[in-house]
Order: sequence, then C-alpha cells, then structure tokens
Amino acid sequence: MIKLFLSPLKYFSIFICATALVQFYSSCTKATPLYTGGDTTTTPPKDTTTTTPPKDTTTTPPKDTTIKGRSFQVGSGSGNLTIDGSNLVINGSNIVLTNGDIVKIKGGSYTSITIRNVNVPTNGARVTFINDGLITLAGTRQMNLSNLNNVTVSGAGSSQNDRGLVFTNNSFRAVVLSGSVNNFTLQNVLFKNIADYVITYNGLDNLIYNGSPNSYVSNLAFKNIDAENVAPLIQLNGDITASGYKGLINGLEISNMTCINSPGLGAVVYAGCVINFNIHDNYVNNINTTNDNHNGVFFIHGNGKFYNNRVTNHQGNALRAWIFSAGEFANNNTVTIYNNIVHNSRKYSAFEIQVLDYMRRSSVFKAANTIVYNNTVGKLNTDKMTFPGRLIDVYNTFGTLSVYNNLVFNNNDSQILNNMSSTTIVRNENNVYIANEQEAVVMSTFASKIAGVGAN
Repeated sequence: MIKLFLSPLKYFSIFICATALVQFYSSCTKATPLYTGGDTTTTPPKDTTTTTPPKDTTTTPPKDTTIKGRSFQVGSGSGNLTIDGSNLVINGSNIVLTNGDIVKIKGGSYTSITIRNVNVPTNGARVTFINDGLITLAGTRQMNLSNLNNVTVSGAGSSQNDRGLVFTNNSFRAVVLSGSVNNFTLQNVLFKNIADYVITYNGLDNLIYNGSPNSYVSNLAFKNIDAENVAPLIQLNGDITASGYKGLINGLEISNMTCINSPGLGAVVYAGCVINFNIHDNYVNNINTTNDNHNGVFFIHGNGKFYNNRVTNHQGNALRAWIFSAGEFANNNTVTIYNNIVHNSRKYSAFEIQVLDYMRRSSVFKAANTIVYNNTVGKLNTDKMTFPGRLIDVYNTFGTLSVYNNLVFNNNDSQILNNMSSTTIVRNENNVYIANEQEAVVMSTFASKIAGVGAN
C-alpha cells in the first residue's frame, strides 16, 4: 500500500519522492512491526502470599446487542466494476446495504468503478467502500459516484495514512459525481497527471434551490487527497442568481489535501455556491507557473472558514472569496480567515473578499462579515503586476471587516490592505509589516518571530 505520512503543517517533505510514484505500484508492502522477536521477559517469581483476595462483587455488564455492520468483498481486480445498491448481488445473494456495512473492493487495475444508489439513514453509521489492496485506474479510466447518502469512499484500507485509490495519466476526468449525493466523503486518494477536472459534480448547477431538502446538497467532504501535475482538482459549479441559488451546497469540507507541481491548473478548488465551507490543513506548492489569469487557488462563493492552510510558490490569491450569507441556514453570516501561511506569489495579494454587482442585485442576497487574523503572508506579487501584493484585496462586501494580529513581510510596499471599497472596517489593529523576511519568520517553517502576531 502506498504510504504518504501526512502532517498538514509539515508539508515540505511530503512529496520529495512523489515523481517516482508509479514505481511504487509493484513494490508497495505493508509496514513491518518495529519488533518481531519473541518474548524475552523473565518469568516472575511465584506468588507465595496467603492473603485471600476480596470477593469480586461487580456485576456482569449486559450483553452488547448492537447490530454490527457486515463486511462484503467485491471486485475481481480488473475490468469494469459496478456496485449498484438497488440491485446488488454478492456470492449469489441479494444484498441490501444497511448502516455500518463495509464493502471491500479487491485491489487491482480497473477499467472503471461505479458506485450508485446507496442510501442509508443519516442517524446511523455510514456505508463504507474501501480498498482491499492497492486500486489503480490508469489512463482514461473513471470512477463514477451517483445517488449516494451517508456513504464514504476511502483508500485507507490498510491505514489512515494510505492513498489506496490511485488515478494516473488521464486525459479526461478522474472522479465524477452525479445525481443526488449527500453526507458523502471521498478520502485517501492520489491523482497524478490528470488533464481535465480531477473531481467534478455533473449537473450540480442545474439544481435550483426552493427551500426543500432535495433542492440542495448537504455535507460533502474531500479529505486526505494528494495531487501532482493536475488540472483543477475540485470543480463544484453553482452560484447565487438573480432570484435564488443554483448548485447550493450546505457544508463542504476540504482538508489535509496536497496539490503540487501543477503549472497551469488555475483554481485548485472552485465552489460556486457554498454555505458553511470548512477548508483547512491543506498544502499547495509550485502551481500556476504558466497561468496568468486572475484566479484564486481556492475560489469560493459563499461563507465559511479558511484556516491552517499553506500556499507557497504560486500565482493567484490563496483564497478568493465572493461572499454572501443565506438566512435559511444557521451560522453562515461570516467568512473567517486565520492561521494561514501564504508565501511567494507571482501575482496578487494573499486573500480577496468581494461582492460583485450581479450578486448584490440578487433578490436573495444577504451580506456576510469577514474576520481575518493571525495569518503570515509575504513576498507577494513578485511580478509587480496590477495592484501591489498585500494581505487582502478589499472590494465592496456590504458587510464588516475585522483584521488583526497578521504578519506581513517582504512585499511590494508596507501597506497591509488594498482597500478599494466602502466596506466598513470595525477592527484594524496589531498588524505588523517587516521588510526583511529573516527578521519576520523562521524561513524553514515560517514560524513567526513576533509574539502573538502571525500564524502559529
């Protein structure tokens, strides 16, 4: 099994050997225990005491009557594999998947994998589809996921650090979601040399919000995903429209993702209509060396949290947030940006916040407030194009802005904000600029040298 031991803020050593990935396929083995010898402990002396131990008066706990999830094995290791929850036959028996079931997919090289029509109640354990051995889809081969609820698809078959689902050398799209997909996680996957959208959700922007649960998507998560030399990694189309929302997602988590060495991908993640995004502990390095359009590495419309991310040696705002809230949903009136490290961009500031005119004119538009604190950013806009590289490009948001305890260094000038707006700034304090980066941070880790200021 491929082992990529991730520690989200110790990213620089993660992918030193990533370019030799394909050589791993025939040689990956399970980890060997640190100690394999026999028991060398001596036999303890015989107990010669004569004291009678007290009688055990504890009661026997009741028998655990909880129904445990079942485990099934599917797949031959090759060909086209379809797992259809509405018509699933395993070893000659019709199977209806229920909460807690685990479906193990035999390792091998598949032409395609399709998982569809699996829907179990959200108040119980998920159905998990997991690799049993390394699974590869090389070339124009695809995984299709449709009509799923309370489901996890995972490549962590051997350990939580594995990337047991591997997609390589694809001129088209690697993973395609469609239909109704809710309460869903894709995790522990590796992508390399993918020329089109790596993960996309077909038809999402045709979903028109009308207030009913069926008119939006709930709780998507993409975790422990590694990518190298790829096109846009995650594409989730949608937007706020003149009279509502299309492609609305309530709850989107992207975490422990690594994306490196991708010269022209543009946005690593694009999500057009998200309430309560939770983007954290991701690492992006050496991207967009040939890209010159105004983009965001993470380009998100909506509201949520962006924290503990590191974006280095790149082009584009680390986060480009076009912000709004939606009164129908709880806890969604703020964009919070904190504890991020952004360093060495060819173009643009670390972050952008903005509401475009078409968004403001929408009949459902509601403003969101922005809080930006304890970030470390430096050496921005080295091409010295358009606006100077600073902490935030501030456009009209129609909400408030708080910005404090940020460390900024070695930029085009000493200003903290590009303020091109009438946005009300309610807090602007203890933001520090230092021209010499050696005086600002420990360069090997970007640890701040200023107490209480910058990422920690």
